[in-house]
Amino acid sequence: MKPEEVEWRDNGLDGKLDLVVTLDFRLSSTCLYSDIVLPTATWYEKDDMNTSDMHPFIHPLSAAVDPAWESKSDWEIYKGIAKKFSEVCVGHLGKETDVVTLPIQHDSAAEMAQPLDVKDWKKGECDLIPGKTAPHIIPVERDYPATYERFTSIGPLLETIGNGGKGIAWNTQSEMDLLRKLNYTKAEGPAKGQPKLETAIDAAEMILTLAPETNGQVAVKAWQALSEITGREHTHLALNKEDEKIRFRDIQAQPRKIISSPTWSGLEDEHVSYNAGLHQRSRADPVAHAVRPSVAVSGSPVDARLRRKPAGLSAAD
Repeated sequence: MKPEEVEWRDNGLDGKLDLVVTLDFRLSSTCLYSDIVLPTATWYEKDDMNTSDMHPFIHPLSAAVDPAWESKSDWEIYKGIAKKFSEVCVGHLGKETDVVTLPIQHDSAAEMAQPLDVKDWKKGECDLIPGKTAPHIIPVERDYPATYERFTSIGPLLETIGNGGKGIAWNTQSEMDLLRKLNYTKAEGPAKGQPKLETAIDAAEMILTLAPETNGQVAVKAWQALSEITGREHTHLALNKEDEKIRFRDIQAQPRKIISSPTWSGLEDEHVSYNAGLHQRSRADPVAHAVRPSVAVSGSPVDARLRRKPAGLSAAD
């Protein structure tokens, strides 16, 4: 089977990319083909976080020593690139309107844009309709001289449209207020008044504060948002953790277990470790990421991604 939408070449072309930049602390062979190799920090030289789908714990990476020679942490390297770019782009790039495409998100109402018969506009089967037969097309303002200010701060959209995932959303005003106290705020410039992201620890605190897996108050709000969609009560799954707010210093002292969240399919408590799909199996709620073979209904193929309750499952309550 060969691709239908690209030209297949039996013999690949020999050549080189215009510019290859590598940032990788592992001894990979990519550096041999790179024009620029950025000296990056490694274990025990940077502050970071680590988690995995394989276990339910948040682990820290803590800087025990300074990075060797000219090497820097990933955060400091990208921050430095943002700062220099903001300086050199003046006079060439200003506030520009960019057009970006946003995929039709799974686990959301948009996934049902073509519920019974998926047609391809590229093959002339239907018209190109953004958000229905094609990705959403969205204009975005780029303020290039303010790239560094934006990189080192949390933007205002979390306060105007909130946070969310998997088709649900919730208000994050209280979390933004907390981050202003934890990270302090920008005193001037395009990001004046916004929480700072000056260091890698600031960025970690942002993640820990906004994520329902590490902030019990957010977890309760996220479960409430799901309850409004399913018509079932879910907040009890996180109520006993509502007052728990994991900070970076907490995981430095001891890796912490995550809180049950509707953006994942597992349930967490002191007796149950992470188990994918446990929430849906125990409560018979709609299954996310379900992949089913196509079937025929009145002669029309049904989208294999339809979300529905698996047959034979009953609610635990």
